[in-house]
Amino acid sequence: MAKYKFNIDKPEPSDEQINRHKDFKKLQGNYQRMTKPLYKTPLYKNPKIFLALVLILLMAYVVAEFTEEQEKKEKPKNDTVQPRKEP
Repeated sequence: MAKYKFNIDKPEPSDEQINRHKDFKKLQGNYQRMTKPLYKTPLYKNPKIFLALVLILLMAYVVAEFTEEQEKKEKPKNDTVQPRKEP
């Protein structure tokens, strides 16, 4: 059988410790966030997801601009096709 140690004469917590855990709005917010499915929450209301989405869109835009610029630089070299002469 396992031995358990029970501290019956535990000291009372200080008023500061008690007040630190009395934040009901934080408790209710955490509960709402944990019980509501993520797909039902609008993206703009969750700052972490919104920031990640903005960063992904920004990176996609930068990559698209960079590849478009590279294609413009390479395109004049490939477009100079001379017509064939018929024998």
